[in-house]
Amino acid sequence: MDVTTIVLIAAVVLLIGISKSAFAGALGVFSVPLLMLKLPAEQAIAIMLPLLIIGDMLSVKSFWKKWDNKLLMSLIPGAIIGVAVAYLIIDTINTEHLRLIIAIICIVFSLKNLLFKQMTLTILNNKVGALLMSIFSGLTSSLVHAGGPPIIIYFSAIGLAPNKFIATAAIFFAMMNIVKLVAALSLGLLTNETILTALAFTPLAFIGNWIGVKINTLLNKQLFLKIMNYLLLFLGCYLFI
Repeated sequence: MDVTTIVLIAAVVLLIGISKSAFAGALGVFSVPLLMLKLPAEQAIAIMLPLLIIGDMLSVKSFWKKWDNKLLMSLIPGAIIGVAVAYLIIDTINTEHLRLIIAIICIVFSLKNLLFKQMTLTILNNKVGALLMSIFSGLTSSLVHAGGPPIIIYFSAIGLAPNKFIATAAIFFAMMNIVKLVAALSLGLLTNETILTALAFTPLAFIGNWIGVKINTLLNKQLFLKIMNYLLLFLGCYLFI
């Protein structure tokens, strides 16, 4: 592994740590594309999974029991359905079309919140909204590694407080990534070398987590939600392009 690859992986691990503990994993969408600058797609995806789980574990520890249990319970069934559906349609779905749909939804939702704040999406603020968005998250996470935007959209729509936002997202994605880890191991996608590589960069995940927690403590609810909407707009444009 050359120096450039090592520096790139280190930067991605820091990004994951900060993203998980400050912005509900919103920046994780960029991780695989960044790694693909130096690594084959399959290897980049394989390395990312244990790194994401490490980031999840650190975020869960940092925000221990600050999540919304009732909200979490309403999201888990949909995530399981989404992951199951993804594996059923993985050979037939056009992932580029799905990525485009996610991009348009992110752009429309973020612009609505930034430019038309008086409008409320009551259609999402209920159990049906939680089920639909968690299904969408499980589906997009499994197919195009972009499970964050649907959950961020839902949490923003219901106006979740920053700590509950981050904590609930952390435990939700930790559970989903563990399911994906079991599937990856059973399919032989993870090797000992991949796991050891991920573990070697774990100290940087601790640093990223610490930075993210510090950032989170400096943000009030309104500023936090504004930042999340700008991130969604940025993510939408990135996925669209």
